[in-house]
Amino acid sequence: MNTRAWIVFLDESGVSPLPQIRRTYAPRGRTPLLRHRLNWKHASMAGALGYHATDPDRGARLSFHLKPGSYDTVGLIEVLEQMKVFYRGKRVVLVRDGLSANWSRAMRG
Repeated sequence: MNTRAWIVFLDESGVSPLPQIRRTYAPRGRTPLLRHRLNWKHASMAGALGYHATDPDRGARLSFHLKPGSYDTVGLIEVLEQMKVFYRGKRVVLVRDGLSANWSRAMRG
């Protein structure tokens, strides 16, 4: 069967934008301070990697979505709405993982 569709793999992950604390040298009694301007304690990123099923010469499409906090159903619906714009007019087969938000009633509706 030739579907002429994009196969898109979607996954999300938590990330911390805060810098890692590392040991360093400093004069005795003067603790070095690491300063940053980020105020998020936790962020999440969703990535979608798409390949065209019948035309591999088109190359892959990669898109990202970054948000503070964690993804829930509402956040993932926002990602899918942006993907609709990215793949406008094209057939897409979406492959998702087992995250419960991916399979909620709102996602199926």
